[in-house]
Amino acid sequence: MTTLEDLFGARTAEIVPDVIDAATAARVRNELRYTRYALLDRGSYEYATIEAPELFATLASVVAERTKRTLAVTDARVLRLSAGDYLLAHHDRVYEHHPIEVVLDLSPAPTAGAEVHYRRHGAVFFRVPSAPRSLAIVERGPTVTCNHTYVSRLHAAASVVRLIALLR
Repeated sequence: MTTLEDLFGARTAEIVPDVIDAATAARVRNELRYTRYALLDRGSYEYATIEAPELFATLASVVAERTKRTLAVTDARVLRLSAGDYLLAHHDRVYEHHPIEVVLDLSPAPTAGAEVHYRRHGAVFFRVPSAPRSLAIVERGPTVTCNHTYVSRLHAAASVVRLIALLR
């Protein structure tokens, strides 16, 4: 049975600035080893696995404060997008039971136009700009997908680095 919550979902969608400091972001970036993903009908980007218990605890604490839900990181990865990279929405994973997804921007500098779009039934309802050290908190559900927009080739030196974590 479909509930109103399933149809509309995403009761939480906000951005918290300056969740970590620049030194922490740089340390995390420097510890990662990336693999290229290039199935062009889905996306073009680099990804890395991450184990960072202290950082995950910080993220869980911020989420608990904002959502009044006690959750823990159950899945995490880091994406790095350079000029010409993107990640499409129609291949995004759909979640049930309304977990929280966070996007921590670990980028060394902002990149104009490099956004994460959260969509409900295909329509964008929340935009996350490139803003180093900020944290986006979004409730996911069966009607919510996301994509990472194309990073323009005009930004040849762009390095958009995002930690994406799912909390349940």
